[in-house]
Amino acid sequence: MQPLKSLTVIDLTEGNYFAGSMFADYGATVIKIEKPDLGDKLRQRGRPGEEGRYHSYYDRAKKSITLDISTSEGQEILKKLVQNADMFLTNISLEKISEYDISYETLKALKPDLVYGLLTPFGEEGPWKDYPDYNLLVMSRSGLQENTGFPEEPTRLGFPLSYMYSGWLLSAGMLAAYIRAKKTGEGAKVSNSSWHMMMSVDDTYVENLLGLNVLPKRIGNGFPTTNPTDTFRCKNGWFSLSIGTDKQWISFARECGRDDWAEDPKYAHDPARSMENYFGDLDQQLNDFFKTITVQEADEICRRAMVPGGPCNTIAELIEDEQVASREMILEMEDSNGQKSLQIGKAAKFSKENEMDNNLAPAPELGEHTEEILNQLGINQEERVLLKKQGII
Repeated sequence: MQPLKSLTVIDLTEGNYFAGSMFADYGATVIKIEKPDLGDKLRQRGRPGEEGRYHSYYDRAKKSITLDISTSEGQEILKKLVQNADMFLTNISLEKISEYDISYETLKALKPDLVYGLLTPFGEEGPWKDYPDYNLLVMSRSGLQENTGFPEEPTRLGFPLSYMYSGWLLSAGMLAAYIRAKKTGEGAKVSNSSWHMMMSVDDTYVENLLGLNVLPKRIGNGFPTTNPTDTFRCKNGWFSLSIGTDKQWISFARECGRDDWAEDPKYAHDPARSMENYFGDLDQQLNDFFKTITVQEADEICRRAMVPGGPCNTIAELIEDEQVASREMILEMEDSNGQKSLQIGKAAKFSKENEMDNNLAPAPELGEHTEEILNQLGINQEERVLLKKQGII
């Protein structure tokens, strides 16, 4: 099922690709604008001399057109593309947007129902608006890093959370604006940033600072208000446990053969268990208990008790897990050169009306669709040859 098949998106992004990838995965025609000769820098991320795996994943099912938008001719072609599209998506700097004359106001004048998606590091206003970003800096400035890690040192998450989810939230906002545009004929600019995203999803602001009037603390894999939530060393590996209710805790304690945990008033009920007696007392007892069993035995205990617990998988173990296969979260795909590789599957699954869900086109060669798209815009072959000689395409 490709629910966005009727949608056309012009994708002018570098460095944060997830929004365009979301549209392409679910059927939209996504036209990726790339620099002539060089292409998007994503193509160089990978093995030396080869186009990287990041490109094959993030650019799959997109179309590639080369275009130098720093030239007036390139800007005019881009504007023609926008006039024939539903959405325009960019994360280039506000300075370059102004320099290239592709602001929302400019493009809206050409296409009133355009949905214009803008992704920035920290937002369009404020003292941080011109700061460059990387995921680590966004995590630091958002406060997430301050409460992630162990007491002696803050740490980042193991993947670029702010980049991935800012693109995801932007695509959701753009779809909402598109629904409105279809009804009213009025387009909209939808703006998101990596930092906005971190501020919106980290509920420790609400729970700790605004609710309890305390600052969150770094406590490793634990959690300040709901326990036990932690990682424990077993005989043959690490195991994670996260219990959120008294019912779950009592069920877990019974399956462990520890009736004292279920009956002792210090441990049986919250908030005493989680906020008064877990750290330094109950957590030590749990650490001692898990050292006596294997990861598999711990997993069985949690399954019988119906509580959230499971092994800390390596990536290699995860790929081989039956659950991954059953939900089609790892796909074997073939690139344009006929080489096969494994890629991450789509997160949202649709009712199986057909078997097309995972029939995704490979990532395009640089400029693969330039001739086709320019021809559709009415730019004839003679003009295209001249544009190529001038280095504009």
